[in-house]
Amino acid sequence: MLLPELHQWAQVMNLWVFSFLLIELIAISFIDVRTAKISNLWPLLNLGLVPLVYWIFPSSYQWDWGVFLFPLGFIVFGFILFLMGIMGAGDSKFLATLFLLIPLEEQWAFAEMLLYATMLVGALLLFRTILKKRSEVKAYLLSHHWKGFFSLIESRFSYAPVILIAFVLTGVLRWF
Repeated sequence: MLLPELHQWAQVMNLWVFSFLLIELIAISFIDVRTAKISNLWPLLNLGLVPLVYWIFPSSYQWDWGVFLFPLGFIVFGFILFLMGIMGAGDSKFLATLFLLIPLEEQWAFAEMLLYATMLVGALLLFRTILKKRSEVKAYLLSHHWKGFFSLIESRFSYAPVILIAFVLTGVLRWF
């Protein structure tokens, strides 16, 4: 290994890779918030790094068919969410390639934290919308105009910051 490893997370995910992905996620989050798009160059960068990471850090990254479970899931599930207008295509492509750079032993922990972060951010945004538009929400609920109610509380948000939050929390929980 090129750097000494720290505690559990770093024993599996090399600190160099974690640092690179953290910087990448900060950059993508900033861009996603400003433009509401994730360029296809980011997943291509990740795909280019996959063979390099598996070659340089063989003790942390072993080839196994299980490595492809989450990436394929995000491609399939992400496509369905894209068709439903819930998730952007760039988000699912980026997530698929991001999971290829996360060691197999840590993929479940990161996926779980991603689910929690998504629910938390979604709930906070829903709560904010309800507070901000409470008179309209009340009117829709009292009139039983469900279509109007759901269109009012529907919100689209940049997903890259949620991925960043989940990644940082997974790292923090693994280190301490």
